[in-house]
Amino acid sequence: MRTRFLFIILILLVLSLSFNGKTNSKGDNLQSFAHTNAIKSADWVKDAIIYSVYLRSFSPEGTFEALEKRIPELKEMGVNVIWLMPIHPIGLKNRKGKLGSPYSIRDYYDTNPEFGSIVDFQKLLAVVHQNRMKLILDLVINHTAWDSKLIQQHPEWFSKDSSGNIISPNDDWTDVADLDYSKPGLRKYMLDMMEWWVKDIGIDGFRCDVSELVPIDFWEEARSRLNKIKPIMMLSEGSLPEHHLKAFDITYSWNIYDALEPLLKKERSAKFLDTLLQNEKAEFPINSLRLRFNTNHDKNAWDAPAIIKFGKDGLKLSAILINTMPGIPLIYNGEEVANDRKLGLFEKVDIDWNKSREMDTLYRSLYKLRKDHKAISRGKFIKVPTSNDTNIFAFLRIEGKDRILVILNFSETKQAPKIQSEEIIGKESNITLLDIFKNTSQMIEKGEPFTPSIDPFGYHIYIVSDK
Repeated sequence: MRTRFLFIILILLVLSLSFNGKTNSKGDNLQSFAHTNAIKSADWVKDAIIYSVYLRSFSPEGTFEALEKRIPELKEMGVNVIWLMPIHPIGLKNRKGKLGSPYSIRDYYDTNPEFGSIVDFQKLLAVVHQNRMKLILDLVINHTAWDSKLIQQHPEWFSKDSSGNIISPNDDWTDVADLDYSKPGLRKYMLDMMEWWVKDIGIDGFRCDVSELVPIDFWEEARSRLNKIKPIMMLSEGSLPEHHLKAFDITYSWNIYDALEPLLKKERSAKFLDTLLQNEKAEFPINSLRLRFNTNHDKNAWDAPAIIKFGKDGLKLSAILINTMPGIPLIYNGEEVANDRKLGLFEKVDIDWNKSREMDTLYRSLYKLRKDHKAISRGKFIKVPTSNDTNIFAFLRIEGKDRILVILNFSETKQAPKIQSEEIIGKESNITLLDIFKNTSQMIEKGEPFTPSIDPFGYHIYIVSDK
């Protein structure tokens, strides 16, 4: 627990009890870091729109070269950060499926020949940088393949059972062996390897797999070393508030993802979203960046593609939400064509790029909005009350004079919620609302209620102006 001042013992005890008794929506005990500051992130990190690429599925060729050809297209779409899922050689021993999991790594200093050579990767990286974009690599250092170079050269760096046998991290991950971070030699090896990819190869950071299973002091030391090279992005596949203090820019927002299906099925009120955001504010360091997503490679492969899970309308509504609420938006490859295939991690399943580009159009509009309006990427979040907050989630994003109003209908019926003008007008006597999708505008006078008509699972995004 953290307090700002040293009060008398009784006050400290009361505050301690109030924090220690705090739980999240899953009932987990939480420690509040709300009075601390998150690590300072580079501007390009704060403005990031991350596109996750699974090379096997992204193209028929499944190569660095095939992705390289489409980098200008992704830039035009509005993407500015490419996250490459693991690119290293994959283990043969105990592998799952025909091709094996990319998260079973044999050599951290090489690339999977299935994707291309290290030279091919460097060509891709050069094109990414030429297009003023960034590239981060998936970093998998909690475990290695059973036939990895590390297990051959340093078996003492691995976790063992009571009989001295190397073990997997858990009963399901049978294709990988668990690393033991109590070993100083392992830590030095991993730190040197991370530094090599950033300094010598030139990547811009890492997405860190199962980061909560690696000691936080390791991540903090890694960040300290990498900061001396250049501004980087560190994305944690974890949800620990303390990850934001010294190590990571961004953590996974599982809380919002887990709420999407219950919201769309009316098992939760729209008010629940505000509860989740208020909980974040009470738990996480100031200016913490959360990764917002409506699918990712794990959920696509092991649960269901987003279009199947949420339906067409739910997919659109969830895309609007994750791209306008505070945080860093993620799009998984294929979502711009509403990919309906499970992209399995042990085989090659191609994305069908000939499908409708309706979602592509939506994402382009959202990314342009984010680029043109700092209220979305940097702005304050203000919940806007309506006459029907059970079904409607409305909020303002504000950065200086830049204001964006978002209204979402989590209902299968048409809604016309009443919003008091004072909630969005502020000091002005009247304002103009420009609908970014319909390109229509309307004036709202102070004292007059605003009653927008919203289709089932529909949405409005307005640029608020005093003109």
